[in-house]
Parts: sequence; C-alpha cells; structure tokens
Amino acid sequence: MVIDTSAILAVSFDEATADWVIEQFENHRGQLLMSTVNLAESLMLFRRRLPAGADELEARLLTSDLRFVPPTIDHARTAAAARHRFPLNIGDCFVYALSLAQNCPILTLDEDFRRCDRPLITPPGS
Repeated sequence: MVIDTSAILAVSFDEATADWVIEQFENHRGQLLMSTVNLAESLMLFRRRLPAGADELEARLLTSDLRFVPPTIDHARTAAAARHRFPLNIGDCFVYALSLAQNCPILTLDEDFRRCDRPLITPPGS
C-alpha cells in the first residue's frame, strides 16, 4: 500500500484519525511504501508545524517500517499525466504514480484522491 503524506501527518501530530492509521500500518506491515517525494513533503511539514520536534518526528519516520521509493522517470511521467487528469497537487501525483507502478491501493485521508482511478483505503465513514 502507498502511504500518502496525510496519513503520516495524522500519526505524527496525533490527529483524530491517528489510531485508525496506526491500525492500517500494523495490518499491512511489510507492505508499506512511500515515495521519497512524499518523504520530503512530510519533513517540510514537520519543520513548519513543529520546529522544535521536527528532528524527533523525522527520526521516527526514517526508522519506521515504511519502504521509501525514489521516483523514476516513469513515475514522473505518470505524475505529470495525473496532474492534468484529476488534478492533484505534486505530492499527491507521486503517490498516485507509485500506486499505479506497484499496483496497490493508497492509504489516505485526503479527499482529493476520490477523483482518481486508484483503489483507496480511507477511514470508515469518510
């Protein structure tokens, strides 16, 4: 499953859906993928939202069970096409591209993904 930045932020900042996201991580242990584009996005948001705790949040993320996948040229092409088809922001485009390349669903809290043609894992009732 490809992890969207929104899921990382929910856990990192103990948002209302954090427990549900953690449960998904546990249920899919060994299958968690994240684009390094979304890793960068997460790190930027850590520094903006919680500058004093950003190093700790970064360390937790980097030592988690996530497998970080660098973007390829094909990912870039797919992301560019997704931007025009759906439209999604650049981070979401790389989530989409990795999901398509790996043929797996997206774990997200972001409603923008409802526009795309990939399977989603979202909280119940969302």
